[in-house]
Amino acid sequence: MTTAEADREAPGASDAADGRGRARQGARALLADHAPFLVLLGLGALLRVVVTVAFPGALMVSDAPSYLAFLDDLTPSVARPDGYGLLLLLPLSLVADSLALVVGVQHLLGLAAATGLYAVLRRWGVGRWWAAAAAAPVLLDAMVLLLEHTALSDALFLDLVVLAVVLLGWRRRPTPGIALVAGLVMGLATITRQVGTPLVLAGVVFCLLAAAGRWRRVLTALLLAVAFVVPVGAYAAWYQSANGTFALSGIGGTSAYMRTTTFVQCDRLDLPPYAEVLCPPEPVGERRDPTDYGWYQIGVGAQSLAVPPGVDREEVLRDFARQALAEQPGDYARIVLRDAVLMFDPWRVDRFEYDTTPKWRFESYLAPRSTAWTQMGWARYAESPPEPRQPWADALVAYQRVGYVPGPVVLLSLVVALAGAVLPRAGAARPYVLLLVLVGFGLSLLPALTTEFIWRYQLPGVLLLPPAAVLAASALRRRGARPPA
Repeated sequence: MTTAEADREAPGASDAADGRGRARQGARALLADHAPFLVLLGLGALLRVVVTVAFPGALMVSDAPSYLAFLDDLTPSVARPDGYGLLLLLPLSLVADSLALVVGVQHLLGLAAATGLYAVLRRWGVGRWWAAAAAAPVLLDAMVLLLEHTALSDALFLDLVVLAVVLLGWRRRPTPGIALVAGLVMGLATITRQVGTPLVLAGVVFCLLAAAGRWRRVLTALLLAVAFVVPVGAYAAWYQSANGTFALSGIGGTSAYMRTTTFVQCDRLDLPPYAEVLCPPEPVGERRDPTDYGWYQIGVGAQSLAVPPGVDREEVLRDFARQALAEQPGDYARIVLRDAVLMFDPWRVDRFEYDTTPKWRFESYLAPRSTAWTQMGWARYAESPPEPRQPWADALVAYQRVGYVPGPVVLLSLVVALAGAVLPRAGAARPYVLLLVLVGFGLSLLPALTTEFIWRYQLPGVLLLPPAAVLAASALRRRGARPPA
């Protein structure tokens, strides 16, 4: 190459070097901008590795065996919707019969959900530190880690709920396409856990408030509702083909009955003799956990109910609940309020008649336990209860004492978020803040209205109210957040 030729090529080489330098500077700036979240994301990933090492395979918690039983009998369960089996367990079983694969995918989905929440908050102009902090509960909450490590529908349900709200908030105004996809995701969440049914109402309200123009608002709301109905209706039709009723499950009566067991006074009800077994024998104030009356053989309650031929068992339970609410509306309201306040408890402990908290704590699984019930789940995979590995299992037990969002923080988040949803100063962010409140607080409150208080049922509020609060605070401080395009 001649000197002249080298001189002609030198500018191009210099431009390429400058381009690489700018790319490196851009990458460093990007990493610096997202550094707080990346640190938390790394901690979340590390905690999930610790859980996997401490409890090899998976934990067999609560109703996990009945979820796994779906793989051997592909018919819709009367006890609950089987969306979890259809959406996650069945597809993964085609890859490998492995509980480790199931919980591994759930751990990855949890990391993805946190990333989605962080990303949508940054698009709304929330600062990097506050956006990272708002996504931290998904990454670091000990109960989330435990639920991801067992074959329960909770983790998938939470991830689908987060995906739906992230989709709706990705742009300032929801488009028809976004509304369709979000409605479909909400429908999938509902066939995963039936408590998700009101999601469609929150989505419709958001579209009516946030979409551009009157007709666009109606169109997006309608499309979201139609998309929601598709998976829900298809599942209900499948359920009808197997069980004869167009529904998602057949336990509405059992749930309603369980809600009344805390306060019902049977001398005020008009019951047929065969239904008297539903009356709790203990005096009010000394009753057992509602789960005992609904699901366990204790000599009384729903599992002891024997109805005459031609009488619908669930209808008997629904009638019991209707009478109890009609005769004691004030007692019902008092119990609902009492349980709603438990969401803001500083400590995740049992209160009143509730006794399920140990199920959702790692120390309950330090010793391998195999009952006739859990053995059903292990047998499906020809596995045994995991032998906890130390010191990792003990480290998780210690971590969960501080690794959660205290109730007062959830309460503060709710108050700040409500201010952002109501005050005009919050500007364009108000509908989205309202959506996060309706979904997070609404899904957490619904069990208190319909069944009972359980700590894992509070996680929608724990995960979504902090993002609602930081978005509201950002919008109020700036007199309107910087909305995405």
